[in-house]
Amino acid sequence: KINDSGAYPSDIVTTIEPFENYSEAEEYHQNYYSNNGSQGYCTYVIQPKVEKFRKAFAEKLK
Repeated sequence: KINDSGAYPSDIVTTIEPFENYSEAEEYHQNYYSNNGSQGYCTYVIQPKVEKFRKAFAEKLK
């Protein structure tokens, strides 16, 4: 749809490439929200998104 709209001078193209150079994040990054729920970022950024998700998909969550 975007390409057909003419909004951009050329087509938008996404390449699919092999997944490489993955390394797991440090331990303190694991389960950040669960372990740091009272931190400002969690309270003001993550929590509203979690609540919106739960509301939108309440019937699908167990």
